[in-house]
Amino acid sequence: MRARRPARVVRRGTAGKEDVVAPVSRKAILEFERLPQRSGECWQGGLLRLPTWIPEGPQGKPYRPWAGVWTSLGTGFVHLTLERQPGTADWTLALEALVEFGLKRNLMGCRPERLEVADRELGARLLDALGDSEISLVVSPDVPEAKRVLAEMGERMGEGPLPPGALEAPGVTVERLRAFAEAAKGFYEAAPWRLLSSEDLIHVEAPRAMAELEYAVVLGGGGEVFGLGFFESEGEYRAFAAWEESAPLPGGARWSVFFGPIYGMPFPDADLWEEHGLPVAGEEAYPVAVRFNPDGTVSRPDAGVLSYLEGLLRALAATTDEEIDRGRWTRDVHTADGPATYQLALPSLLLPLDAPDPIGSGPLVDRREMERALLEIERIVDRSGARTQEDVQEILTQVSGRTLDAIPSSAETPLERAQDLAYRAFGTRGRRRILLARKALELSPDCADAYVILAEEAGSVEEACDLYAQAVAAGERALGQRAFAEDAGHFWGLVRTRPYMRARFGLAQCLEALGRVDDAIVHYRDLLRLNPGDNQGVRYSLLAALLARGRDEEAGALLRQFGDEPSAIWLYGWALWSFRREGDTPVSRQRLRRALRANRRVAAYLTGEDDLPVDEPQAYAPGSEEEAVLCARLLQAAWETTPGASAWLESPRRQRGAARKSRRRSRR
Repeated sequence: MRARRPARVVRRGTAGKEDVVAPVSRKAILEFERLPQRSGECWQGGLLRLPTWIPEGPQGKPYRPWAGVWTSLGTGFVHLTLERQPGTADWTLALEALVEFGLKRNLMGCRPERLEVADRELGARLLDALGDSEISLVVSPDVPEAKRVLAEMGERMGEGPLPPGALEAPGVTVERLRAFAEAAKGFYEAAPWRLLSSEDLIHVEAPRAMAELEYAVVLGGGGEVFGLGFFESEGEYRAFAAWEESAPLPGGARWSVFFGPIYGMPFPDADLWEEHGLPVAGEEAYPVAVRFNPDGTVSRPDAGVLSYLEGLLRALAATTDEEIDRGRWTRDVHTADGPATYQLALPSLLLPLDAPDPIGSGPLVDRREMERALLEIERIVDRSGARTQEDVQEILTQVSGRTLDAIPSSAETPLERAQDLAYRAFGTRGRRRILLARKALELSPDCADAYVILAEEAGSVEEACDLYAQAVAAGERALGQRAFAEDAGHFWGLVRTRPYMRARFGLAQCLEALGRVDDAIVHYRDLLRLNPGDNQGVRYSLLAALLARGRDEEAGALLRQFGDEPSAIWLYGWALWSFRREGDTPVSRQRLRRALRANRRVAAYLTGEDDLPVDEPQAYAPGSEEEAVLCARLLQAAWETTPGASAWLESPRRQRGAARKSRRRSRR
């Protein structure tokens, strides 16, 4: 059908002036005026935003398009007209959709007797533009049927029912929501995740609320999800903390306050923030409070719960380091319901530091904690004067079969007592771990592992680098120069050297992260000199750094030093090194095939076919997805800076894909 050329629709205003009112053809308006009017017919709608986000809007940001939307309350038919470009919609879009709705004979083919709109001014403009005195106007602030139709459309485009808006909960008003938004803004700007993590369970001792909100954790330490998560009890939290992805998620309802971009909010909330200018800390900091129900539905907080959440956000935003370290503190705040006093506590900090942490280290045991038993054996052997294998075996029977807490400490010096505290810190989490490390440094400033723990909890790479440097200096003081002269080549086999080795490896990795790769290489090399057996896996970081810096001669020597070990990083390192040296040859292709057989997933990450996950795996098995992620992270820079390497890596994968397709065709 040939497109109609839009014409100006002209009507006389009250002042007798001509006004251009819509890009609707004059012919279309006249045809609409000649349509029969159906008795009792009511059309509800107007200018509404659709329940969807379009990925690429102005400046590349997602946006919600406007549309002229009309639904017949008699027939249930619906018609909408989208804005032509983002941000170009005005009231005339509703007029255009209205005229089209009437003219489409497969829909209506008539004029309505009544229009229902949310805005009286919009209705007046529509009637004036139509010049139709036979159509009456009704103002319906919620236009519920039109919004219901849009909600159903959103469900079909999404993955199920849309979550309700904040104002749908009992007692919630725009002003109450404004108070909550102000509190959320202050919370986000205060960034309490710098002080508390999801491993620090907070008990809200007062004011009392429903049980589901009695315990909370601050989210944001991982840099991905920011806000608050709630639990009904310490037991429920422990079950959640011990949860592994392979198991079903612990059941029960769960409240959350989380922050994100506006397109992550329920649509009614997004409209509220825009229409009423509610406070927000930034483009990624729009707050949403929800209850995830066991049946998969979502609920929103009523007025009382919203006020409780508001007060808690304000209390946590004002909390200081000193208050947290006391384990229990009180904050007076003002909420939409008036003044409130919040008494907060960290149960794990109310226990003596030398007592076992009731929550522990979670599903993944920190192997460093297990060293304490080895160190006890080392201390006892040194002090006992044991000379024979039988003497050592006798000592081993003293600790075998015992839990770590059941093994009595033989610590005598301040440094030994500090190291025991550091091992205890490895077995706990959150703020308690930090306090144990600080206590260890109070006992002895030469406790390298205490600095290592603080570095791991640091808020920036720069801060961590400084703490690791202090850890290295502490380790050097603790070991003394004699150990470096006499025990070089045997480090790590001696348990007392391990804190120093950990500190230096951490320092090297921080230097590399800060762009000081050559300085990091110096540390990596010396770590291998001290411990040629490389129990820490330093060789992997060194190989990646040498390849990234183009130091291929040194990389080749390192590859030969450890031979043809079967790990993915070594095999992909060999393949890249061979390609750099000789290009696409039978030898380099053979090494590439070996690498692909070891772990094909690495290639998908190195070629950019798949994006690397944000989270770094804590453990891996050969050939696993976790190994692929770690390998790709280490070698990505080297592959990307090698001309032709990505295409070379992709070539055998394309050939295999073509071969598989050919085999499938031949079977047919």
